Amino acid sequence: MLSASALLHHPAPRIVLVDGSSGYRRLISTYLMTQWPHAVIEQVDPFSQTMRGPGIAFGTTGDLIIMGGIGTYIEAISVLARLRERIHCPPVIMLVSHSIIDHSASLIAAGAAGVLCKDMLSSNTLCRLIASCLHPEQQTHTPSASAVHKPACGIFGFVQGHERVSLAIEGYQCLTTLSSKPMAKVFYAESMHDQKRVVIKIPTISPHSDSQNIERFCLRFKFIAGLQGHDVVNYLDAGVAGPWPYVVLEYLHAGDLRSRIKPDTAVNWHLETMLKLAAAMTTLHAGGLAHLDLKPENIFFRKQPLSDTPESRPSTHYVDDDLVLIDFNISTPFGGLAKNPLNAEVLGTPAYMSPEQGQGLAIDGRSDLYSAGVIFYEMLTGKKPYAAKNDAELLFRHIHDEIPLLPKRVREFQPIIDDLLAKLPDERFATSADLAAALKPFLISTQHTSAA
Repeated sequence: MLSASALLHHPAPRIVLVDGSSGYRRLISTYLMTQWPHAVIEQVDPFSQTMRGPGIAFGTTGDLIIMGGIGTYIEAISVLARLRERIHCPPVIMLVSHSIIDHSASLIAAGAAGVLCKDMLSSNTLCRLIASCLHPEQQTHTPSASAVHKPACGIFGFVQGHERVSLAIEGYQCLTTLSSKPMAKVFYAESMHDQKRVVIKIPTISPHSDSQNIERFCLRFKFIAGLQGHDVVNYLDAGVAGPWPYVVLEYLHAGDLRSRIKPDTAVNWHLETMLKLAAAMTTLHAGGLAHLDLKPENIFFRKQPLSDTPESRPSTHYVDDDLVLIDFNISTPFGGLAKNPLNAEVLGTPAYMSPEQGQGLAIDGRSDLYSAGVIFYEMLTGKKPYAAKNDAELLFRHIHDEIPLLPKRVREFQPIIDDLLAKLPDERFATSADLAAALKPFLISTQHTSAA
């Protein structure tokens, strides 16, 4: 995401965020704190304040005021005038509705430091505007020129429930829909600025009016965004589109693990991949977060194989690429339940789901280790450990069936599979670091065999 280095020169700027929606305040605060960890943000509900009389009840002692929840132009002018009457009033950024955004120039003339559309808000744009307000001496343009913001936007359409929805997202045009499920919509998009390809995800289960789901979204977002450059997909921007948050993700053009599971792939590549997966799980689990949907389709790479044609290359000739986890839509803190808050159904992919996850029990990192066991079994054999006619039967088999034996050619890895696919969490590897320690001797052994 945007580097807020200009803001970091200020030791701990104090921002007053005013909006009538607690979920919206929480969302914007999370975006700002993710990019600017040392900010002090006071969240104010204007409906709990005295908005009549000579002043507004909240103080103007902060370095900046972000004023949302403005319904009409007359109200915006009135609130702005009362704020500007106060002695030492800090800069005021106004977040207004679509119906008011065309009056931005008038609001700037009345004293606003900037005007943005509340329901078409980019976190990066907001942070750039904050930087220009707090550090005007570092700007090369006049405040009024940057404050009137009329962004180029793309329209992202989908069906939610039985209604057709069209959302405007700043700076990106939609190329195609990648996924449209009840919990989230995922789009392949292109930046209007530099034509780079990205992925945009809108978790439609978390409107900002739903404080409980927004809290879950914010906790996940803050942690994952803080892992930039590691084993998880990078967040390039985030914001609000209509009633929902959205995130802009890097596009991982090298493809997913599913495309690389091939019968002729050398065992040492499987081992190297599992070690990278173990490292990625260690990163995630260090924050007390379980992924809960680990599968080859959610494990990507940042670099291409040396050749795009499998027949023209040995199966082990991949560049030393990064393994990257994606899709944290159902990721859950340790001790939580992976259930849909709308209908309490268990969330996840049954073919890779641990017994405790499938039964709706409390989970921790060992649930991901079980999923990793299914993935390892599939890489070694070309098939999943259990097959069934439907999801219910498949979950039953994960819970009750014996762990299958590996073919003789890879039987040496049976102890690893047994420890990963144990029915009870206490009988599995305790951590992904333990899995890595168990894998490394096999990797050394296969390397020596290849060298010989």
